[in-house]
Parts: sequence; C-alpha cells; structure tokens
Amino acid sequence: MNKPTKPVSPDEQLFGPELSEAEIEAWIDRNREALKTSLDIARQDLAEGHYDTRTMDEIVAEGTRRHLAKR
Repeated sequence: MNKPTKPVSPDEQLFGPELSEAEIEAWIDRNREALKTSLDIARQDLAEGHYDTRTMDEIVAEGTRRHLAKR
C-alpha cells in the first residue's frame, strides 16, 4: 500500500525546496559583492528619484509569471 505524500506548498512547487541555513549562508558568501553592488545601484537610483511605482504584489506577480514562462 502506498504511503500518502506530504502536500507541497505552492512556493515549493514554483521555486523548489527551502534552503537550509547553511545553504543560505553559503549563497550569501558567494554572492556578497554582487549583492552590495546591486544595493549601491538601487540606493543611487532612489536618490535620483528613479523608482518603480508598482506595488510589491504586482512585482511579485510579474516575477512569478516570468519564472513560469521559463518552464
């Protein structure tokens, strides 16, 4: 008899299993300089008055659509 499977959350279906703390720390270490550069650019854009007027929900929805379109 087959065991029932654990339900998979929508986020896990879209983006894969959640990373462990060690995996998150390793990712941050590998990408630290790129993250700093990205934040510097974002701060400069904000200071110059360049920013997105969309809501976070709209931005997340667009990102999800783009991610799904890659499949």
